[in-house]
Amino acid sequence: MTKIKIEKFLVISFIGLIITFFVGLGGNIVLKAGLPTSTSVSGVNFEKRLRSLEYELATEQITRHQYDSLVNMLRSQKQQEAALADKNINPDKMPGWVTKLGITEPSGLKFDPIFSNSTTVDDPSEGFNSVSMVYTGTFEQASSEAAKIASKAKLKLGGVFLAKGSPNKNEILNETQGISYLNYSLGNTNLDFLISVRVDPSGKLTIMVTDNKQLNSCLLAYEPLNNRQNSASKRKKQ
Repeated sequence: MTKIKIEKFLVISFIGLIITFFVGLGGNIVLKAGLPTSTSVSGVNFEKRLRSLEYELATEQITRHQYDSLVNMLRSQKQQEAALADKNINPDKMPGWVTKLGITEPSGLKFDPIFSNSTTVDDPSEGFNSVSMVYTGTFEQASSEAAKIASKAKLKLGGVFLAKGSPNKNEILNETQGISYLNYSLGNTNLDFLISVRVDPSGKLTIMVTDNKQLNSCLLAYEPLNNRQNSASKRKKQ
């Protein structure tokens, strides 16, 4: 289970970078990109389904009313599964270790605890701090708040792929593709913390932060296990 969580949040940390890459290429494929797979009793990949709904909304395949109804259904289903599993990994507020990095809560947006999630270094089955905080509002509100957060935390708009400069340049925002701010790039992920702030066309704002040093320590701890598994697999094939 720990290995699954590590792999999941490793992908979460880099999802903003992947999104930025496709936005930089100018393609709507960014809206089709799925988030990390969620473990669920029903087998529903909630993050992938949300990403699909974002794409359908942006391309006018569904109306805003239909989008909201479908998202509410997913929210209820996820809540029910969490209750059945008797497990709550949803944060109720932004952790203190995140605010110390200069990340602030967005103003005027509604916090969505159901689609937010986190891990903690205090849990031996997880081993590192990471959080994905989700907020909802209009695209204009979310874009404005994301720019403020990015400015305070000194994040770059679209990493190395889009125009450089102040994150408050509203002309770069794209309501069809969404927008992403990062503190890392494809060539520079050797940081203590990986931070991304993403705005989707629906007005959903997602703040993702991972303690990269703790995560790398966990991955190193599992390297001998991976080597043994790979060796055992090779012996079976012989």
